[in-house]
Amino acid sequence: MASNNAAAGLSGLLPVHSSSPDVGSFDIVATYHRLLAEDPELTMPMATIEALIAALGASSATTVFETMKLVEAQSDRLRQSPRVANPMAVRHGSDFFKQYLVRELRQLPSSGGTAGGGGSGSQNTDQQFDAIRKHLQRNAHLFATRAKEAREKIAYEGRFLIKDDWTILTHGGSRVVSLLLQRAKERVNGDNPRRFKVIYAISESRQEQSNEVVKALRAKNIAVATISEGAVAHVMSKVNMVLVGAEVITAQGGIISRMGTYQIAEMAKIKNKPFYVAAEQHKLGQTFPTDQFTIEPGKFRQNPLRFERACTRIRPGEEESEDEKLAREVRAAAPLDFTPPTLIESFICDHGIKSTVALEHQAIDMFVE
Repeated sequence: MASNNAAAGLSGLLPVHSSSPDVGSFDIVATYHRLLAEDPELTMPMATIEALIAALGASSATTVFETMKLVEAQSDRLRQSPRVANPMAVRHGSDFFKQYLVRELRQLPSSGGTAGGGGSGSQNTDQQFDAIRKHLQRNAHLFATRAKEAREKIAYEGRFLIKDDWTILTHGGSRVVSLLLQRAKERVNGDNPRRFKVIYAISESRQEQSNEVVKALRAKNIAVATISEGAVAHVMSKVNMVLVGAEVITAQGGIISRMGTYQIAEMAKIKNKPFYVAAEQHKLGQTFPTDQFTIEPGKFRQNPLRFERACTRIRPGEEESEDEKLAREVRAAAPLDFTPPTLIESFICDHGIKSTVALEHQAIDMFVE
């Protein structure tokens, strides 16, 4: 929807060109993975935006139309790559970036020419927009810097939800959750540090990352007990609140996150424990899952159910392509699940505590015209 809405919003503003911008040998998939590897604090949507800005720098695009066409093509290339574990996060990052470009274009002063006529008006628009592109290329890091600032805002907002002597259950290796818990242990603007304990459910698929978070929390003098994900139901009666992060905030106010989040949310609901999500609002987008097996219909395949026998035979025509095999292996190493909004108490965001309905309305305001 975002790409269609962005295109619709620009239809009266863009001059018509038929040329296709060239990016030479630029590889957006390799750039995306390099950015994530170089900065462990970078979220997937922000890495997508920085990769798209790098693509602009490598391209021959000179007009508004060519720029938007390039962003669309490179976004699709990245999202469809079998090497990308979470294409929904890529989609949300690219949608966020396209909306930014549309807003900037609409703020350009009117030049008086007709948009489709190829006259001086469209030329002035292209020249003005080129200045925006150059600014983006010079300041690509600003998106990531603002995202990290948003994390600090979330940590400040969220610390007020934590009460003394509470026990908090978390899992998944979320950077924003880790920061929130660490800030809650500090004195901030005269507000006393909180006294609390943490139960950390170690993610089987990301054990190393989970161990790093546990180490960081203990270094802040936070008492942490680690359990397996299978022990969550056993300890839930000892928990006062559940706090998790998210890779994606869906259009209906749910989340897509590490496999295991959904079952923790289900158990919290059964035991009447509040389930909070700490997440930056740039993760909000148009993905609208209907259940666990249709997270993004037709575009994201993740099937943990591989029924096999001792002598399982592959029928002709059922062989996996190399890309399909690679995608399955990549996603099996970082599996995801969908937690619906009915299981979520509230979101802790960079603009305050938000209900699931508030985020749903925000998604509508952002992407529906």
